[in-house]
Amino acid sequence: MVTVLREFKAEREPSKSEYELGVWKVNGLTVKYYEKKLVVQGNLDDYNKNMLPEIEKIDGLTLDAKNAAKLRRIFPSKQNAIICDECKSSSLLIEGTEEGLDIVFRKECGHVDRLATPLIMINSRILPDINILISNSLSRLIGLGYFKGFEIVIPEFIFDVVDQFKGKGSKDAVSKELANLRSRELKDNIKIIGLKNELFDLDKENLTRDENKIILAIAQLTNAVLITADQVLKDRAIIAQRPTIFIPARVFGKIKVIEELRNP
Repeated sequence: MVTVLREFKAEREPSKSEYELGVWKVNGLTVKYYEKKLVVQGNLDDYNKNMLPEIEKIDGLTLDAKNAAKLRRIFPSKQNAIICDECKSSSLLIEGTEEGLDIVFRKECGHVDRLATPLIMINSRILPDINILISNSLSRLIGLGYFKGFEIVIPEFIFDVVDQFKGKGSKDAVSKELANLRSRELKDNIKIIGLKNELFDLDKENLTRDENKIILAIAQLTNAVLITADQVLKDRAIIAQRPTIFIPARVFGKIKVIEELRNP
């Protein structure tokens, strides 16, 4: 541990408690060493942030699930990356090698994976349905701190439905929401993914009749978490074993009020 701190030019500070066996500071970040744990707290910058993965690699240190999730949010990985059970780092590759009289599978972090169910994977891709976009709820939730760092799938199909079957108010609302989301791409580290109709079978003669089925099919195709206010669509998704976030329509107004109060 001391080697890592020295590498990042950490300065030793006096301990304020008998339980603090060591205290260091690096660019506003404080590292406290106790008998059975290491606490890192403070403001991150481009310099001290790079120290965290090195601390994570120190032998004998383990992260609990809550702090592992925090670290993954700081260093997001690609969709469907596999989480290591031991160090909680993410890998897109598991490689099989021959070691003695055994075949060993190692993740990119170097730890062995027994390939026993389940493989824990990252999913940071969401698909909002039409009502979520019309209500402007997604951009408001992002403004409240949710879904930062996520990929947002916006299918071309949604525009076809809005153009053909929704009123001008709905069209304007969807356009406003897309503008809101685009304005947050850099600030909130979100990424908008457009999806052309040509990538899946689409019966344009039955857009409204099959709207829920098409949205669910797109969620399955893109491996996205569905966000919906539609009770029937939610039930369809659960039966199809598609992860779903359900926001009842009655909550839309409350989201708007809370977002406006917090971000006047």
